[in-house]
Amino acid sequence: MSSPAAVRKPLWRETVDDPAVRAIALYTAIALGAVLAAYMAIFTTFVDYDDEGTLLVSLNAFVHGDALYKDVFSPYGPFFYEFFGGIFSLGLHVDNDTSRLLVIAGWVLTSLLIGLACQRLTGRLLLGGAGMIVAFAALYALFPEPMHPHGLLVLLLAGFVLAAVRGPGRRVALGGAIAGALLGAALMTKINFGAYAVAGVVLAAALTWEPLSRRPWLRWPLIVAFLAMPFVIMFSDLREGWVRSFITMEVLGSAAIVAAAWPLLPSRGERQVELGRWLLAAAAGCLAAIAAILAAIMLLGSGPSDLYDGMIVQAINVRNVAKGAFPTPDQAIYWSVAALAAAVLTVKLRTVHSGKPVLWTALLRALAGLTMWLTISHAAPFGLNPSTNPDILPLLLSWVAVVPPAGPLEPPFKRFLRVALPAVAVAGVLGAYPVPGAQIGVASLMFAPVGALCLADSLTSLRAWSAARGELDLRRFGSIVGVTSAALLGMLALGQIVLPAASDTITYDEWPALPFAGAGDVHLAPEQVDEYAQVVDFIERNCSTFIGYPNVDSLYLWSGITPPKPSAPGAWIAALDDKGQARILTQLRASPRPCVLRNEKVAGMWLSGKEPPDTPLAHYISEDFETVAESGQFQLQLPKRGS
Repeated sequence: MSSPAAVRKPLWRETVDDPAVRAIALYTAIALGAVLAAYMAIFTTFVDYDDEGTLLVSLNAFVHGDALYKDVFSPYGPFFYEFFGGIFSLGLHVDNDTSRLLVIAGWVLTSLLIGLACQRLTGRLLLGGAGMIVAFAALYALFPEPMHPHGLLVLLLAGFVLAAVRGPGRRVALGGAIAGALLGAALMTKINFGAYAVAGVVLAAALTWEPLSRRPWLRWPLIVAFLAMPFVIMFSDLREGWVRSFITMEVLGSAAIVAAAWPLLPSRGERQVELGRWLLAAAAGCLAAIAAILAAIMLLGSGPSDLYDGMIVQAINVRNVAKGAFPTPDQAIYWSVAALAAAVLTVKLRTVHSGKPVLWTALLRALAGLTMWLTISHAAPFGLNPSTNPDILPLLLSWVAVVPPAGPLEPPFKRFLRVALPAVAVAGVLGAYPVPGAQIGVASLMFAPVGALCLADSLTSLRAWSAARGELDLRRFGSIVGVTSAALLGMLALGQIVLPAASDTITYDEWPALPFAGAGDVHLAPEQVDEYAQVVDFIERNCSTFIGYPNVDSLYLWSGITPPKPSAPGAWIAALDDKGQARILTQLRASPRPCVLRNEKVAGMWLSGKEPPDTPLAHYISEDFETVAESGQFQLQLPKRGS
């Protein structure tokens, strides 16, 4: 008889077989590849409208003591400035190189949090790794606009998702409070996206938490408010066809979630202590976070009227600055109706279902989950996404995740999670209004855990179906899932990380670096580098201060010139009110050598075909300056003689 020592596994084999070691190894490998891909993408890009510079200039002013919304213009929430202001206050320079490294760290960390949530939902490490890559690929939307608040927003939302997916746990109140605080911080970063996430959580509570769901006078107003939200938000633009299509998709997609969730309504008197404590703690955590963030910013010099002007007035004014159409194919309306019909039909058929595992329903769940993942990661083969918009198909398929697989009734928190994840994701698509650019990709991120939930349900059903057919089929199921998951992970890693990183690395090596302190790691096309080098040289030789028409705020960082307060954004010609423009005009006139950098192409983009504003600052720029040189798109202007 052999002794225990004789059959003990070698230490290396025990280490390899340790689930924690495997997880750390896989996520570390993906993270390293993601860091390289993100670095090469973000350091070979500089867009001419320069939202990056606008955010960096406002952050720099905030770090050096200027009051937010008073001396620092911004339409974004205060937590963005508190969070990054605190980081830069540690001694880091507010410049392009440092900020882009921070964006990469947040980008990869967000992807990791989503990957961990996907692993928690599916119970499979390989699917967690695949989910991390899906999230990373969805967030390629971040690299054209480094330091945009979206980067912090998605990190907070990913943290909320992981906190919610982990469930109540042993410390129910603490878990709920953390999740709620993350939502509150998201609300104080981008008020629209944060509000939509909160609305999704409230809808889930109304449909699955007994104190709300069993009181029609509470439940129905919350449901109606959620369904009416798209109409209310976009009411002022109803004349435009794409807006009507967008509203229709949102309303019908949300209605499909409500219809699919109807069987999840708790029975009267059902015990839901953990869910109730979690929700109440989340509400308290959310309110506490909001109060703390507002109190902190007010202690730093911003008054209530400043907060209202920045967070509400300027945020709403974004619609007038950069409104664009949400890409919507003509067929989307028909897909929306089909999604609602499919949800209703599924609920009705399930009322007479025997409860036995059915193969075709499991395969349909897998197809829905994979379609979401491949669509939002821009890896959709075989025309799975007939639209160029990665949000549309996931929006219309999210209801599938609400329907639990056949079997015993799930615990209350799992039913709440089934509604919350799809509702938050679908509501989040509204964040693409009124500016649909990077917001489309940002909104798509929240469909990654929804797709994982569909895949988890598919695995549950397939496992039950295989077990019912015998031990051999059950073993085959395990092999098929393992190989398929590995293939999916490999396909995503190759297509979304390895190949883009290789391509961008070649570009980075071939292109020259910007010749400015704090931007030397940014490599751009030679003609772009020459253009900005000439402009900065002009500024250094001729200007004591300057204003752009519109601003390219990174030029303030590269030239070392402090911008006139209240740190005019790139789109000041459409965004800054008369009071703010008057302050800048006074400072320009008081400066001994003011300059204007005029870029008609970018100005035309911000004006969207409208006439230039009839304001004193715009009039001053047009009448009192003349072009003395040109560089690329820029007309370099000095005051007219005698002005």
